[in-house]
Parts: sequence; structure tokens; C-alpha cells
Amino acid sequence: MKHKQRIELRQSETRERMNELLSKEEKTAEDLQELNELSQSMKNLETEKRAAILAEGEDLETREETQPLDNEQRERLELRSKASLTNYVGRYMAGKLPQGVELELQQAAKVDGIPIELWDIEQRADAVTGAPATVGVNLDTIRPMVFAKSIAPRLGIDMPRVESGTYATATITKALTAGAKAKGAAQEATAAEMTVSTATPKRVSARLSIALEDVAAVGAQNFENVLRENLSLVLSDELDKQALNGDGSGANLTGIFERLTNPAAPAAGVVNWEGFAKQHAAGIDGLWSNTLMDVSIVVNPETYRLAASTFQGTDSELSAAAYAGKYTGGFWTNKRMPDKTNHIAQAILYRKGREGLRVAVCPHWGQVSIDDIYSGSSRGERYVTFHVLLGDVLLVQPDAFEQVAYRVSS
Repeated sequence: MKHKQRIELRQSETRERMNELLSKEEKTAEDLQELNELSQSMKNLETEKRAAILAEGEDLETREETQPLDNEQRERLELRSKASLTNYVGRYMAGKLPQGVELELQQAAKVDGIPIELWDIEQRADAVTGAPATVGVNLDTIRPMVFAKSIAPRLGIDMPRVESGTYATATITKALTAGAKAKGAAQEATAAEMTVSTATPKRVSARLSIALEDVAAVGAQNFENVLRENLSLVLSDELDKQALNGDGSGANLTGIFERLTNPAAPAAGVVNWEGFAKQHAAGIDGLWSNTLMDVSIVVNPETYRLAASTFQGTDSELSAAAYAGKYTGGFWTNKRMPDKTNHIAQAILYRKGREGLRVAVCPHWGQVSIDDIYSGSSRGERYVTFHVLLGDVLLVQPDAFEQVAYRVSS
């Protein structure tokens, strides 16, 4: 009797005993304990059976009997038996490409690196840890972590793709002159001036590690996908924080607040209904904004809550926030906006009356996604890393933006 057949016999005996215990209407603590031990035994037997199949070469024999291999498959199996993982690694470490049978197997597998079939699975006789007592719990769909909505697009910050090198953008800052002239009078030439702004790539990264035991314990097929989604959202969240609040020091980006001029401190006293209304009105410049609908202001949550509870009078129907939301280009909040300092909250006023013109950019050099299944393989760990290469925020049209302030407490 082969080893695999002996294992199958033990599996049959174990299943029979489990059925006897399960058929009991009332189970004692000893019965439940025995069921748990039998369940663990079945898992161990299944592992031993797979190892026996690999050792006896039965898997290959079965496939040949049920589905004959074609010439290409036979050739690939023959190449696999001759190729050596050591030769691959040795050639790569020496900075050389594979050759001989290793090169032929690589071409047959249609890959540029080491064919995955050469990374043989090591079978160990390690003790298998039992499942937790809550193994029968029905896990609901995993809920994603919630992040604030992206703020950069609503402020007109474009993100052009850069292939390589330093990104540069130029804006004419001194216009040519024109005027009505009498007959024969000459028009003097004036030199135009341009301001060139540049940005070099900086890296924003996020990294995830996941243990195989965690996936198995949770028992949810979408566990890894949800974590990957969370990793992507974390990265997007950090990108928005940098584009808004980055101070340009070290590896940080230079964000939009760093580009704007700090306003004078508001007058004493908490801002009232008229103060909120006047802030939008002051944003009309006739160039980048022609009506209240062209003026948008983003504030921190505390400022918005204050505006939502501030009314013009006791019988007023609209709060300051509701009025601005109805009659202006926007009055909104985002969690990434900075908290107040000394009772004063900073905000960004965006004049959006010139559609189609680029007003601000945050160039990017693409992203890199690395799925590392090797570094922690001996510990049953997998690493996923995302890198995004971004440049500083550049205000192409600085007059479209203004930093404003509200006194929100006293």
C-alpha cells in the first residue's frame, strides 16, 4: 500500500468518526473537543496527502492519463527538469542574461525574469496551528476606511504628466502696450516679461504588509483587495495634504498655502453674517471673477460650522453658509484645511471666472506599484508598495487665488 493510500484510509476513518459525533443531538464538552481535534487532523492529513502526491509523481501520471500532453508541454517539462534556479540567480548576480537551457525555458514561459515554476514550494513538517474558536463566525463585507474628498481638483489644480526631466511653466507677467495714435504717430515697443516656474520630482510613498494567516483567519476573499484599496486611498490622502499644506522643507512638496501671502489679522470679534458675506464680495476683481458665482471659498470644518449657525437676524431664513452656498460660486469645507491658530482660521478664495485657463499645476512623473512576494516569504508576509513622483504646486495665475482669514473664536 502506498503512503498516499494509507493517508486516504485514515481520512476515511476520521470522517466516519466525525459523522458519528455530528449525528448526536446533544453533544458534551468532550464531544466538541474531539470534533475540534478531528477537524485539525483532517487538515493535517490533507497537507500530508499533497506532499505524498508530489513525492510519488502521481500528479503528473494522472494528467498524462486523463489529458495527454502536447509537444509544447512535453518540451517545457523537459526544459524544466534540466534548468537550474542556481544558474539563473548566478547569471543575474553577475549582470549577465541567462543562456542555454535556462534561456530556452524563459522563452517558453514567455517571461523576462525567472520562470515561476522554478521556485519550488518547500514542504515542511511544521505543526499546523488550529483555527480559532470563532471559526464559524460569518464575517460581513469589510468596510473601507473613509477619507476626505480630494480638494485639489476643486481648486483648479491641474496635474500634467511629465515624461522626464524638470517641469517648467511660463506666464506672461507684463503685457505689451497698445493705444490710439494720431496719424503718423509711432507706437513705442515695450518688452514683454515672462515668469518661469520650475518643479523637480519628489516622492510620496505608501506601503502595506499583509500576513497570510490574517487572510485565512478572516476568511474573506476580498480582504487583500480591501487593504489594497485602503493603501491607494491613504496615498491619495497624503497627496492632497501635500498639495494643500506642504511647506517645501525636506522631502515635502510646496503646497498652495505656502505659495499664497498671509492676510492681515481680522478685526476683533467673532465674524458675523455680514463678515462672511463681505469676504465673497471682496473676491470680485473684474478679471478673474465678475459675479459672486465666480468666487469660491474653502474653509476648515470649524469655520463652516460657525457659518452654518450664524444668521443675519432672528427671523432670517438663511444662515451665512446657506446664503453663500446659494448665491456664490461655493462655500465648502474639507478636513485637510488647517486648524485655527490664535482664534483665526485660514481659508482659500478661488476666483474661477475664466474657464479653460490653467491657473495652477502639480506636475507628476507617474507612479510605481511594487508587489513583493519574496522578501517576507519565509514569514508568510507579502508587501505592496506604491510610489508617486510629484512636483511642487505652481500657481500659473496667482491672481486667481487669495488666502483669507476668519476670526472664529475669542
